[in-house]
Amino acid sequence: MAVCLSMLSRNPDFESFESLLAKVIGSEACAKSIAAKFTPENLESATRQQLEMRRQTHERLMAAIELGRQIEISKSSPRTLEKISSSSDAIDFCRRHFHRLITDGLQEEFHIITLDTKNRPIQSHLITVGTLDASLVHPREVFKPAIRDSSSSIIAAHNHPSGDSQPSREDVAVTRRLDDAGIILGIDVLDHIVMGRDGIVSIREHNA
Repeated sequence: MAVCLSMLSRNPDFESFESLLAKVIGSEACAKSIAAKFTPENLESATRQQLEMRRQTHERLMAAIELGRQIEISKSSPRTLEKISSSSDAIDFCRRHFHRLITDGLQEEFHIITLDTKNRPIQSHLITVGTLDASLVHPREVFKPAIRDSSSSIIAAHNHPSGDSQPSREDVAVTRRLDDAGIILGIDVLDHIVMGRDGIVSIREHNA
């Protein structure tokens, strides 16, 4: 999506909210039903169950919203290539890049940031939405965009909607599983950042 869905109702030059929804989810009937119940402003906070969507369709919709948001951010602040060489650098990057998710996120979202050989960010990718679980955060889905970006390493990041940024046992287990897969693929997992309203924690530093 080339625009953030939350801006649709405020600009008459854009296609209608319902029309864009239909293009993203592939169903005019479903788009009409959603547009009757939700506004662009509250759509992203709606759960998959409320939207009555299959998981893949919901993930596609959330990815479209995030893509639009990132494009809007890039327009207002020119992107600079920055080197992420430490956990503090990774924390600073995530604090800026995922500001909306940290402050307003109502569901857990798991993202990765792909990095080039000089540890400069290439792109961020939404992997899954929902409670973080090792069975949901599958290495295959995590490393697919990393391979596509020809990245040398990745940083994993997810939010805690509760506000508590302390890593859980499941967070640590997911990190270890990704570490093992990364070794096989030759793509380093530099860090896993846990973001909450009360702070941001590096699992690498937490377990050091």
